[in-house]
Amino acid sequence: MASNKIHIFRQSAMEAGTPGKYYINPSPKLMSRASEWKVVEHEDAIETIFNKGAFVPLGIKMYKNQAYGDCENEDDDYSFIVNTDFLDVKKIDAEKKDDVTVFYFPKIKVEDNKKN
Repeated sequence: MASNKIHIFRQSAMEAGTPGKYYINPSPKLMSRASEWKVVEHEDAIETIFNKGAFVPLGIKMYKNQAYGDCENEDDDYSFIVNTDFLDVKKIDAEKKDDVTVFYFPKIKVEDNKKN
């Protein structure tokens, strides 16, 4: 039986047998630079922290349940897709400090998510 856990990354969700239950789907190129950014899961939000100096073209693509490697998340992009089934992109908050950019994506409460 598959777990009901929502994973931070889609690749982990796929490995667990629940490919639609993830928060963020980073492009392969962004994953190759994992030492330059990190994701922190909080009880009510997902926080992404980027060393801005390491990513000249950083694009944030927000699509609902796009498959890993879809055309909007190509290998040549430093980008990630936010799963809008579980994160509220309308309430995104961002903060820049020196060479660091932080994005806060509030989680959607399970009772507010009709799919769960």
